[in-house]
Amino acid sequence: MKYRPEIDGLRAIAVVSVILYHAQLVLFGRDWFGGGFIGVDIFFVISGYLITRIILSELESKGSFSFLNFYERRARRILPMLIVVILTSFPLAWHFFLPNDLIEYSKSILSSLFFGSNFFFYINTTEYGADSALLKPFLHTWSLGVEEQFYLVFPILAIVTFKYFRKHFLTILIGFSLLSLQFSELMEVRNSDLNFYLPFSRFWELAVGSMLAYREMYYKPCNEGFASKSLPMIGLYLVAYSILFFDAKTPHPSFHTLIPIGGVALIIAFASKDELVGKVLGTAPFVWLGLISYSAYLWHFPLFAFARIYVLELNNWIFLFLIISTLFLSFLSYQIIEKPFRDAKKITSKSFFYLMLVITSIIVLVGYLILKNDGYKFRIPFEVTTTSFDDRRAHYNEFLKCHRREGGDAIPLGEFCILGEGERSAYLIGDSHMASIAWQLSESLTNTQLMIMTQPAKIFGLDKNVDAHRVKVLEKVENSLVVFGGYAHRWNGDSEFAKKNRNKFLNDRTKKKYEKMISILLSNNNKVVIVYPIPSIDIDRRGLASEVMVRKRLLDKRIKLDDFENYSKRAFDFYDSLPFENLKRIYPHNLMCDDQYCYGVKNGDILISDFDHPSILTAKRISDKIVSNGFW
Repeated sequence: MKYRPEIDGLRAIAVVSVILYHAQLVLFGRDWFGGGFIGVDIFFVISGYLITRIILSELESKGSFSFLNFYERRARRILPMLIVVILTSFPLAWHFFLPNDLIEYSKSILSSLFFGSNFFFYINTTEYGADSALLKPFLHTWSLGVEEQFYLVFPILAIVTFKYFRKHFLTILIGFSLLSLQFSELMEVRNSDLNFYLPFSRFWELAVGSMLAYREMYYKPCNEGFASKSLPMIGLYLVAYSILFFDAKTPHPSFHTLIPIGGVALIIAFASKDELVGKVLGTAPFVWLGLISYSAYLWHFPLFAFARIYVLELNNWIFLFLIISTLFLSFLSYQIIEKPFRDAKKITSKSFFYLMLVITSIIVLVGYLILKNDGYKFRIPFEVTTTSFDDRRAHYNEFLKCHRREGGDAIPLGEFCILGEGERSAYLIGDSHMASIAWQLSESLTNTQLMIMTQPAKIFGLDKNVDAHRVKVLEKVENSLVVFGGYAHRWNGDSEFAKKNRNKFLNDRTKKKYEKMISILLSNNNKVVIVYPIPSIDIDRRGLASEVMVRKRLLDKRIKLDDFENYSKRAFDFYDSLPFENLKRIYPHNLMCDDQYCYGVKNGDILISDFDHPSILTAKRISDKIVSNGFW
């Protein structure tokens, strides 16, 4: 193949856009590279173009295709640098990661080594580009998985089509591409996360490169005239537009992705050293970046991920330093690792095979040992193993067992979990927020059995079917303690959920339901408690524990008290309007807020377990308030 420097220039645009996208640089109040993720799609088109040129050229010249030579070239290209980055990242993962995170890290490097990380990260990552996803050092290897899966399937498809349906090669390729494009459009609606990682959703992008290679080989495209002078610039505009104006809300991959893919296709098809775009992309800086693009792609994400774990507040200057470090490491890697390993004269096939086998086996063994030993918990500082780092899930999992028969079948809705023993009875009604305080409340109650009448996201008054079973029990309750509460402020504010569902709760119908139930309970000599909203403070417990591992201390995490009061006002007004003077009202925010702020972490104490569920410490404080002053 004739060397085309503008292809390396395209690689430069691709890798720079991806790096800037992951850096999330904010300039003049805006992240200008919100569409930088399309850099991966540029790589896909280039890969499709090059692999098809290789396959068709070999078939034309030799009449056959050597899979062994092909996959050896791919291994020489991919594995050495990937292994170097894995080996370099391991000490950092060992030092920074909690056991569960180290286990996930080990699984991620194993999946990347065997080119299945796109499926692994679909299963283990909520959303690509989300804050939590940016802490996974090998998330970016999902694209290697897609490419290698393409390399496994496409050569077979291309060879069979070339040998038996040669006249229809292009038609068949276009047909598969259209199916893939339509599939990605449909999947974007049905499951956008799965669509992002699926190889067939990306097949059409690589196939566009294949079509370009076929055109170049068999249609002898002319690089002179109006098209060759104008279309590369249009292509560059489409690529630049996508990088600058696509964002997380842009459906991708989908029909929208035709914009950048079309732009890349125009550049590959018509750019040359004789027109402006080709000349610019073929200049030394672009070519240099293109040559080190694979190393840069591999290095940048682990550097960013570990920096985000280690540094509390990253800014543009820190990311600029990280980008420069990425380019420096990439240059060294290209010279010391990539070039020698691609040269079969310097490293023979036999030497390469045995070296990769040994190193890969060592990595697999280390990964296996990490999994077998549960992430080596002895590494964890004492502070992380204390109860302050425990959360509701430790008890919530036990609570879920109360709702399962032997064999895993769900217990009927009318049967409830009971904690504790005694002559007296108490009842806890609400959603997962109330389930979060159940074990601490049971410990605070003496000589009392506690019936947990909670359902996830089913605060009292929301679901008539769930409440029917609750009411059936509560109408007969006498001389007992009854506690109501939950995520009442979920239906307030400007979130999409609140706008869509606010008429389902905190209305006159619900108020009458509460009034009727509380009247019956009070008339039967019960003591009734209302637990007001718990402040919502976004807490990443993995981040907190990592913070202790790295810095041996916790910084305060907080929101403004005014913000809490604003988004919970409707819930407070609802509970305040219940006309019962002898209700006991518990205000969790008084346990978590001062005059200015509400805290998720304060003075090293963790008060929130995730986003808004109380930690064990807060649950204990709420429970003690419920039974205080001889109330029970």
